[in-house]
Amino acid sequence: MSGCPICGSERSSLALRDVRDYVTGEAFSIVRCEACTFAWTAPVPPSLDPYYPPRYRGFNPLAAALLRWSYRRRVASWLERLPRVGRALEVGTGRGWMLRALRERGWTAIGTERTPDAALAAARASGATVHAVEVADLDERNFDLVVMFHVLEHVDDPVAMLRAVAARVRPGGTLVLGLPNNASWQARATGRHWMHLDTPRHLGHFSPESIEAALGTAGFDVASVDFRSYEHDALGWTQSALDALGFEKGVILKRLIGLRERRGPLAATLAAFALAVPLTVAGGVLAVLSWRARAGAVMQVWAVRRDGA
Repeated sequence: MSGCPICGSERSSLALRDVRDYVTGEAFSIVRCEACTFAWTAPVPPSLDPYYPPRYRGFNPLAAALLRWSYRRRVASWLERLPRVGRALEVGTGRGWMLRALRERGWTAIGTERTPDAALAAARASGATVHAVEVADLDERNFDLVVMFHVLEHVDDPVAMLRAVAARVRPGGTLVLGLPNNASWQARATGRHWMHLDTPRHLGHFSPESIEAALGTAGFDVASVDFRSYEHDALGWTQSALDALGFEKGVILKRLIGLRERRGPLAATLAAFALAVPLTVAGGVLAVLSWRARAGAVMQVWAVRRDGA
């Protein structure tokens, strides 16, 4: 990569090395722009398919139930700030839970996914139309709301993606983003062990400053940033701490999302789960404190498309 994908600056430096993928064990580096603080994963693999195994995000029943509840709650909070009904697009809809919540509240909603199989599964779960296309190839336009929940960090050209989204949002329409905060307490404290680096699936790593710059370039104004994340923050503290202590990489996370790759000895796994209890309590306290300091591990960014963008 010749320059920063957000601001174009050629001034960058190595921020982290030996960041391990919890699926394959491969090591990657994180390079940070010295101008806008955006960071990116290096090198970018020629194909990301090996890093998305068949059971990726095949959540166990407890994790699935908690996430469905959390997503319905988030959608309800968003719609309190919007007209009673409208047209919505979810980019990277995943399991389709947010799409379903939107439709249950009377919205006309469609989604996109990266593969035909993923699109079909999301369509079945949500009852909505889900296209296996890039946003730039989507014919529908003039959406009132676009949701990108933990999607933009997976994109190698985030500004191009945001511009494609802007072309499909009506003037004054809303974009809601969820993405990790690379300037968070959690990121700074745990370094290369930070769970939300998630290399190489996460290609971009945003701070509040760099996501605002990217959105501005694409024609959006940031209206608010919320750092509360009940489903991601305490877990991030716990898993990152266990990784730093030398336990199996992603030992808790992999069991929550249904992965069985690279499992370690049973005794070590049991020890990790026992230690996870006090770590989660401590992580919950740190999470709440970081939210108050506007330094939580995950950002929810509310942006409005400018007229003429």
